[in-house]
Order: sequence, then structure tokens, then C-alpha cells
Amino acid sequence: MTRRILWASALIVAAVALQTTLFADLRPLDAAPALALLALIGAGRHMREQPALLVGFGSGLLLDLLSESPLGLWALVHTVVIFVVVRFRERTEDDPLILGFGVFLLTAGALTLFAILGTIFGEKTLADASIVRKIVLPAAYNTVLAAAVLPGASRLMGAHRRSGWDL
Repeated sequence: MTRRILWASALIVAAVALQTTLFADLRPLDAAPALALLALIGAGRHMREQPALLVGFGSGLLLDLLSESPLGLWALVHTVVIFVVVRFRERTEDDPLILGFGVFLLTAGALTLFAILGTIFGEKTLADASIVRKIVLPAAYNTVLAAAVLPGASRLMGAHRRSGWDL
């Protein structure tokens, strides 16, 4: 169990580093993939409930510390996402179509929740005219990248069960 927490943490730290450095400048169509969220989904599928929630909160807090968002917004969003992943992971493990659709919905839902909470806390996120594009494009990018990230996360986590995108 400790090994999975360490691997999940390493995967998420690498994803947050890429998201806050490389994709801060490289933004096709003015949107970038939410790599930290995708790594959290990939790792959380293979963890027990309490450690997964702790890793989810920690990944969001790390993203909060490295971004310009108010402290705690990403932590709350990532905790909600990992709760949904843990709750529904058994229903998605064998079907890549459902898994891809789930990644899209989780990413879009997480970014929508972030926009709503950001607006509540004074960020005026929902006032942005391109908010729909900033939600849909990262969700689409994450869905495409999931074909590479999720099997890699499964192997890294030492998962014994096969999932839809594990080759």
C-alpha cells in the first residue's frame, strides 16, 4: 500500500510539474490538458479509498501552491474527483469507451466545479467569454492522452487487474 502511495505521489508531482511549466506556455487553441487531474484519475483507480482521498487532496493542494488560484480550490476539486473515481472505478475497468467518456466527464466536471467555486471566491471565472472552450478542450485533450497515461499509471501502480486501455 505504501508503495502505491509513493508511486501515485511521484506520478502526480511529475504531472503537476509538466502542467505548470510546459503547458503554461504551450497552449494549443488557448487551452492545455489537465495532466494533474489525469494522473490522479490513473493512480486513483488502483488505490484504496482513504489513501486515494489523501493523495487527491495533496495533488490539488500542490497545484494550488504552484498556480495563481486561491488556496484550496484545486484541493477541493481533486478531492471530489478522486471520490467519484473511487466510487465508480469497478464499473469502468474493462471498457475503454466508458473509461474515455468517464475521463471526459470527470475533467469537464472538475473544471466546471473549479470555475463555479472560483467565481464564488471572487475570481470571476464564469465571466470569461471563452469559459466553455476552456472546459471542453482540456477534457478532450485528457480523453486523448488517457490512452497513454492510464495504462502507464496502471503498470506503475502495479495493478494486477486489466483495464480497458491496458495492453
